[in-house]
Amino acid sequence: MIRTDRYRGPAAQRGASLIVALVSLVAMIAAAFALFRSVDSANLASTNFQFLRSAEQNTDLAMNEALLAYMQSSPNAGLNVMNRNVDNPGIAYYAVQQPQTADGVPTVLANLPAPTWTASGPSATGWPGEQIDNDSRQLRRYVIERLCNVAGVASANSCRLYEYRFMKECRNNCSAGTSEWLPFVRITVRIDGPKNAIAYAQLFLKGD
Repeated sequence: MIRTDRYRGPAAQRGASLIVALVSLVAMIAAAFALFRSVDSANLASTNFQFLRSAEQNTDLAMNEALLAYMQSSPNAGLNVMNRNVDNPGIAYYAVQQPQTADGVPTVLANLPAPTWTASGPSATGWPGEQIDNDSRQLRRYVIERLCNVAGVASANSCRLYEYRFMKECRNNCSAGTSEWLPFVRITVRIDGPKNAIAYAQLFLKGD
């Protein structure tokens, strides 16, 4: 009589357990990598958000500094725009609109090198009117442009103009007319932060 033994011994059971263990190990490793990537992404997003929040404050400060310079009221008298009809790169003012990037940022500002960083933060670059915020470790710089294609007295043929109307009580003393046409001005701010982070902001205002 021939007997067929279908019993599978411990060796066969151990082989199946090994396969299950390996599959489980691979799944755990994949989950660990996914977790690491998730943590890195969260940290990166948190850092970017913190930079943007700090950059907003520095943007406001830089805009205010540029406005004071344009209005000839800067605490640093050397930065005041005393003649708005001519370029003055020494105070970051241009009576002629400068070439710009596809995003509308003046290349004279966009092409500036990043500041050198030390343990205490960014180093000064020598750009006119630049300021370093030690708390946020950010450098702020600006450019003021008159929206004209030629220097000199603003005209409809050379500038983007707006009509400024005099107040009623001022008409007789301000001008023979009731209004005048004046050029628009653009202020562009650049904020440099840690890890080569850069932010830009622009403000268009009615010049005089």
